[in-house]
Amino acid sequence: MKYTDVLIVGGGPIGLFLAYSLDKMGINSVLINDRKQTTTHPKLDVVNCRTMEIFRQFGLSDDVRSKGNPLDSNQYVAFAASVIGPYYSLLDNQHIVYQPVSKSRRAIETNINGTLPLESMQRIPQMHLEPILLDAVLRSKNSEARFGWKLINYDQDDSEVSALIKNVDSDENQQIRAKYLIGCDGPNSHVRSSLNINYDGTMDILGELYIIHFKSQELRNLFPKNEPYWHTWLCKPGFNGLLVSPNASKDDFVLHRPFAPRKGETIEELIDKAVGKKIKYELVQSGPWRPQFLVATQFGRKRVFIAGDATHRYMPTGGLGMNVGICEAHNLAWKLNAMIKGWGGRHLMDSYEKERLPVAIRNREHVKKCAAAVFESQFASNEHTLEDNDTGKEVRNKLKKDFENKIPRLYESLGIEMGYRYHLSNIIYKDLENEPEYSERNYIPTTFSGGRLPNIFLKDGRAILDLIDFQGFTLFNMSENSRNEKLINIFEKLKIPFQIIQVLDSDAIKLFEKEYILVRPDQHICFRGDSLPEDCESLVSRIIGELN
Repeated sequence: MKYTDVLIVGGGPIGLFLAYSLDKMGINSVLINDRKQTTTHPKLDVVNCRTMEIFRQFGLSDDVRSKGNPLDSNQYVAFAASVIGPYYSLLDNQHIVYQPVSKSRRAIETNINGTLPLESMQRIPQMHLEPILLDAVLRSKNSEARFGWKLINYDQDDSEVSALIKNVDSDENQQIRAKYLIGCDGPNSHVRSSLNINYDGTMDILGELYIIHFKSQELRNLFPKNEPYWHTWLCKPGFNGLLVSPNASKDDFVLHRPFAPRKGETIEELIDKAVGKKIKYELVQSGPWRPQFLVATQFGRKRVFIAGDATHRYMPTGGLGMNVGICEAHNLAWKLNAMIKGWGGRHLMDSYEKERLPVAIRNREHVKKCAAAVFESQFASNEHTLEDNDTGKEVRNKLKKDFENKIPRLYESLGIEMGYRYHLSNIIYKDLENEPEYSERNYIPTTFSGGRLPNIFLKDGRAILDLIDFQGFTLFNMSENSRNEKLINIFEKLKIPFQIIQVLDSDAIKLFEKEYILVRPDQHICFRGDSLPEDCESLVSRIIGELN
């Protein structure tokens, strides 16, 4: 019999990050994964700004940067007939998301109004990200990773979860008892199905798409400066697709097609059409896949919860799949820490679903809009598109206009990535002011309760988000003469990690709007005000989940 605090089922990015973050908090976990190695497929091609902020909080961002694309590599998005042209449009420096990391960092460091993230995004394929996270878990003191083990079944009661796991090679069985079980086991989640939780949404709305993964040194040399664009959207009579360069310093390419090869059409012909000429390449793998727009109806029960693709399945238009899963793990980690260490309230774990399920639904609707924009742009060519005359020029100009109006919503969506607020949470102290505007495209900084704390660099060079303790609460105090003894005494009495940071920086005071900003371990605001409540005990009871 093995005992642990948390049993994590699934060793993809979500499960690995959860195990690592729990270790940093001193919580024991056992992670099992039925695959015997990390993925060998590129899968995702970007870690977005919010995920990089979370990785930074846990000391992972530098490793991800070092194994990802070079910091000066382009992140451009092109629209063309083929790799060799003609090109209709290029999105390059119009927005921070297209700029090389080295350039976007300079913009971030000089930003004084909180509209930018603390970290720019990082291009890195999942096949390079997972080993970073696995290595971090393997080096940890409190987490054990077992690849090649699968979950057979589990039961839970009011105090623990009892699970049976099995080695996929030796058929060895082992019983594990844990205080909590977290299913990060993907779209076909055994954990979710065992809880009889279904997905909300219609399966297979778009039918079957096709993906081709291949390697080519020759192809990269067809791009300017021998550096592939991040995404090249392809559109010409009889051919549509998306060519992705997941790692600019390597020779991997992924070609996405809106349907499988037609009768008599070969994969070689598809690659030739995408490139615009014959090249040398190595085919790695290819096959159909079915994009979905699904969200689980519940995110767990009692002591068993789900995260990642077990909770949501999105078409990758918008890049929200793994990135949303990391935010779910981030939300779960501090709450599990609080419960296991004894200061979490009776209703704290209920807040996970109340906070994250509405975000998952909101993101699904965004992804749908992105998918619609893609198909509207991709199928806008006609027989005159490539003609060298006024008619052809007119068609290409229309393609450019449509593309630049519609496609940027896939990329320029800092509001979606960072602007979500936990409207329905039971552990946020109610903000009595009118909720400010929300935008999917632009991040509008606000300290309205439930949202992520906007970041700003103080005059001494410190980033506000870097000051937040990932294990406890942080009170930002904008006054020199404030009295916080009552609140301090309550946190000390309950043995809840707590710190006070006085902020006298004029730009930060303007951004924060209120004299007191109380922030949770996951960098979300749980209270703000020009004074502390008279009943500080009720405030603390609310934010730790003791009140429902």
